[in-house]
Amino acid sequence: MMKFAENSYFRTLVKTFQGAPWSNKAYYLEWLAQSYFYTSQSTRMLASAAGWSSYKQGPYFKRSLQHIREESGHELLAAKDLKQFEEDIENYDEMGLCRALWEPQFFKILRNPESLLGYILCLEMLAVETFKPLYEIQQKTYPQNQHLFVKVHADDDPDHVEEALAQIEMCSDEVQEIILKNFEQTAQMYQSLISHAQEKALSASQVFSGHSNMYSTLSVDAQPKTLSS
Repeated sequence: MMKFAENSYFRTLVKTFQGAPWSNKAYYLEWLAQSYFYTSQSTRMLASAAGWSSYKQGPYFKRSLQHIREESGHELLAAKDLKQFEEDIENYDEMGLCRALWEPQFFKILRNPESLLGYILCLEMLAVETFKPLYEIQQKTYPQNQHLFVKVHADDDPDHVEEALAQIEMCSDEVQEIILKNFEQTAQMYQSLISHAQEKALSASQVFSGHSNMYSTLSVDAQPKTLSS
């Protein structure tokens, strides 16, 4: 657990996530949209990993099938949250960085199905560490909405992390190294994705000679809320 939780790439990801401007509506909606896109691939990845598992990887095969049931429809939570803001997922484009996050996983699965555990563990550890305070911020900022995507993952992912770690413990040292590299790659790509989404949202918010109204010096209350604030 420690080598993952204290990994420098993961800590950078957590810091970036916590420092994001979550009270910026444009950013929150963009994040929900990109979350919809990559989460839409989750069950397909798991199905692929299960399908390419050997008979010697029986526990991993069974866990992958169970995980499919647990993740089924989670992308719809993000789409439903968007609709509460009168937004439609059809109005959003999937970022190239989002595709770069999930697309390599299918190649990695072909080489070693258990490599997917690095991707899974990174995203679910991030949710465990950050989603509960994020949910509190969103309830205060947008009290009229349910924020289902954040709430469900805040509640469910602690168990998923423990199950992923248990699976990793059963892997050989060589496979654990492959999983760690995928964990680090996922952390780097997701950090790049949310950083780009932040730049896009803040750029869209610029008014009055290129200054964002979120950063107006006229009011401290105008500053965006972050998980660390």
